[in-house]
Amino acid sequence: MQADMHNLFPAIGAVNALRSNYNFTLLPAAKSDFGACDMRIEGSKAQPPEAARGRIARSYLYIDQSYPKYSMSKQQRQLMSAWDTQYPVNVQECQRAKKIAAIQLNDNEVVKSRCQQANIW
Repeated sequence: MQADMHNLFPAIGAVNALRSNYNFTLLPAAKSDFGACDMRIEGSKAQPPEAARGRIARSYLYIDQSYPKYSMSKQQRQLMSAWDTQYPVNVQECQRAKKIAAIQLNDNEVVKSRCQQANIW
């Protein structure tokens, strides 16, 4: 799961370290300490920038679907499902998924189905 390319994304090291393994949520009152990167962390919760929410959601849904030992809470699953809908796939996300599938020899079925629905697969 940790080496699954469908679950790996480039990230700013300092942001990633501070985010730790915190659950995602919405933190409207929190402020970002990362300049132009609107990542918000408060207590043991994190809110990613809007531009990343759809990709994060589909990655989490893929991991939940692909790895039986991974168990997402009901609350996280609801949030990821909402973000999946609110922030649809784009051409770059679909191309990335195809390239990873060619290397890793498996599809991210969540992304693939969204790309097919959007007619960009």
